[in-house]
Amino acid sequence: MTQESKKKHEEMCADRRFISTDHSLYYEDMDAGQIYRSSSRTLSEADLTMFSMFSGDWNQVHSDAEYMDANGGKRLLHGVLGIAVITGLMDKAGWFTSSAIAMTGIDDWTFKRPLYIGDTVTMEMVILGKRLVSAGDKGLLDRQFTLYNQHGEIAQQGRCGFLLKLRGEGAASVQDW
Repeated sequence: MTQESKKKHEEMCADRRFISTDHSLYYEDMDAGQIYRSSSRTLSEADLTMFSMFSGDWNQVHSDAEYMDANGGKRLLHGVLGIAVITGLMDKAGWFTSSAIAMTGIDDWTFKRPLYIGDTVTMEMVILGKRLVSAGDKGLLDRQFTLYNQHGEIAQQGRCGFLLKLRGEGAASVQDW
């Protein structure tokens, strides 16, 4: 945010009550071993349909209830939908609202249990490590994510690298990465 846009924002909020969901954590706030847990979210028929529409993946394991019933199961939500749900739960928590720059990769992702319509999931993020990038103007986090179902069973797990801002004036902007 430029100084000018920051000033405009402050002026807009000056004469009215302003409630923010920005609980941003910056590089300096993070340490290896920290654990963050999200609120829960129930996966719905709409989630499955919208993800099928977006991805174009209408495989019968997702879209054909009769086929799945005949084969002894319920329709499955897409595996990568779980990754998208994790990013949504993280956004809802507000952990990186103002400090996020970019996800740098997904590593060692495993799908341990299927996700079904009606499952209620919760996400856990563990900080595995951190380091400043060579320019010293932003930080790189190594994070492990675990997505749990309503029974406390691990549905998905993997690592995601993440660039985030430093607190203060010397920090890089989102455009600088």
